[in-house]
Amino acid sequence: MLDTRNQARRSKTFSRSYVAPPLQAWLDEGGTVEDWLRGRTPLISYARVSADRLNGDAIAVGRQHKNNTRNAELHGCVVVLHYEDNNLTAARREVMRPAFRQMCTDIAHGQEEVSGVPVRGCVAVEKERVYRLPRDFVALQDALVMIGNGIFIDGKAPLNLVDDGTAIVGLVSSGAEEAEVKKVRERTARNAADRAEEGRSYGAPRRFGWLGASKDPFRVGNKHQNAEEWPHLIDMIKMRHAGKSWRGITAEMNRRKVKTARGGAWSEQGVKGLVTNPAWWGGRVLNGEMVRDAKTSEPTIGDWDHADEKSDEVTYETWQSIMTGVQANRLHRGMRNKEDAERPDQEMRTRVYLFSGHLRCGRINDLEEVCYSKLTGNKASGKNAKYGDYYRCGDANCRGVGRRVAPVDEHLEGLVLAFLDQYFSGSEATTSPWRGKDKLAHLRKKRRDIRDSVASGTGDWSDLSDLLMRLDRNIKTLECEEKGHLKAEAKRNLLRGWSRAKWDDMELSEKREVIGQAVTSVVVMPIPEGVSDKAPFDPTLLKVSWAPPWSYEGC
Repeated sequence: MLDTRNQARRSKTFSRSYVAPPLQAWLDEGGTVEDWLRGRTPLISYARVSADRLNGDAIAVGRQHKNNTRNAELHGCVVVLHYEDNNLTAARREVMRPAFRQMCTDIAHGQEEVSGVPVRGCVAVEKERVYRLPRDFVALQDALVMIGNGIFIDGKAPLNLVDDGTAIVGLVSSGAEEAEVKKVRERTARNAADRAEEGRSYGAPRRFGWLGASKDPFRVGNKHQNAEEWPHLIDMIKMRHAGKSWRGITAEMNRRKVKTARGGAWSEQGVKGLVTNPAWWGGRVLNGEMVRDAKTSEPTIGDWDHADEKSDEVTYETWQSIMTGVQANRLHRGMRNKEDAERPDQEMRTRVYLFSGHLRCGRINDLEEVCYSKLTGNKASGKNAKYGDYYRCGDANCRGVGRRVAPVDEHLEGLVLAFLDQYFSGSEATTSPWRGKDKLAHLRKKRRDIRDSVASGTGDWSDLSDLLMRLDRNIKTLECEEKGHLKAEAKRNLLRGWSRAKWDDMELSEKREVIGQAVTSVVVMPIPEGVSDKAPFDPTLLKVSWAPPWSYEGC
C-alpha cells in the first residue's frame, strides 16, 4: 500500500494508505472482510491537512478519520481504508497528492490493489479536504462513475456527484474556489511588493543572524539582530570576500559548532544563500529584481537591522564584489548577467560512471561522525590525468576519501555479477496481470458502440457528446495506469531470468539500475595512516552491503 514516509529522514509531508484499524484487528483474528461488513457499504476515509503545525505527528488527520468513521455509520456505511495526505495543499495545481490520486484509482476499480479490500466511495469531514480545483473534482467524479453509483459523504451529508445536476454545481463551486485562491495569492504578492517598496521588513522563516517573531514580548521577525549569530554571519561575508571557497566557509562554521537558524549543520548551499542575500546590508530582491527607489534608482534600504560600515566593516560594495564571482545564467539576487556574457550549453545531467552515487564515504568527518556522503565521479585533469578518473566525497564537512574509478568498477562489477549468478540465475520472470484490463476493454467497446450509433444515425450527437467526452477521459486515465503497471513489472523482473549475456547487452543506465537493486551501499573506507595514496588498490577497504535476495518475490 502507499507510504511515502522516509524513516531515515522524518518529514511533515507524506502520503499513505492503510487498512482501517478495526478491520485490520478483525482480519488478524482470522475474520473475513465479508463477515465484518455485514451488508454495510465499504468506504475510504480520506483525510488531509494543508499545513501540519504539530511536527508531522499526523494528529489532525487522525481526528478527521475518527469523524469520518462516525459519519459513515449514519448512512449504513463503514470505513474500511484510511488514505491521507499530510501537509499538502489542495489549492495549487503543481502540488501532487499521491493518496488522493491512489484513492481515485482504487475507487474506479472497486477495491484496494494490495489488500483486495472492496470500496464503493469515500467520506471526508468536508469536500474541501478532497477537492478544491476543477481538475480534482473531475477525477473523483470519474472514479465514482466508473464504479457505478459511487458514494461520497461530505461531513454528515451524502453528495450525489454522479448525478449531472449535482456534478455541475460541484464543478462550478470548485472553479469558484480556485478563483478565490488565485485572488488571495495576488493580494499576498501585491502586499509583499508594497512592503518592499516601503522598505518594511517582511514575514518569512527566521533568517540566521536575526531574531524570530515573538508574541511576548511582541517582536517582528527578521528585524532585530541576533547578538550571538551576527558575528558569525559577518565572518562568513568577510571570508567569502577574501576569496575563501563556499566549502571552506561551510567547514569552518561546522568546526565552530555553529548551528543554522533551524538548528542543523551548515551546507554549502545554505552558506551561499545567506551570504548572497542582500538583506545583510539592507537590500531586498523581489521577483528577481533589486527593489530600488523610484526617484533615485538607488537600492531601497529596509527598516530591519543590517550591517554597519564602521563596526562590521562590510558594505553594499562588499556584496557587489562577492556577487561578481557568483555564476548564474538567470537573474540572481537582483544581479543581471551581461547581455553578451557567454553561457555554457545547458545539457541534461546524466551519470557517466558505473558506481557513482552508490559509493559512500566512510571517513570520520569534522563533526566527529561517519560522513556517509555520496562519492561522485570526477574527470582526471592536469598532472593527475595519468592516474585516470576518480571517485571522491565532496562534503564540505569532510576531508573526504577518493579512489580511482577503474579498479573500483572492475572489483565491484565482479562482485555484483557473482551475486546475481548465485541468487538469480535460472529464475523465471513472472508478470502480475493488471487489474484494469477488463474494465478498459469494456470502456473501449462502449465508446466504439456509441460512435457507431452516431455514425449510423441511430444516436444523436448532442445527447451523446458529454458521455463520449467522459469515456475518453476514463479511457485515457486507465491507459496511463496500464503503462505505469507495465513499467513497474519490468522493474520487478529486472533481475529475474539472469544471465551474463544479459549484462553484456545492457546500457550504462540499465546496469546502474541493476546495481541499485542488488547493492544497498558501498562504504569506501579511508586509506590507513602510513599507507601511501599511490599504494596498490586495496579491495578490503570497500565494504559492500547487499540487498537481501529473499526480498525479491518469486526468485
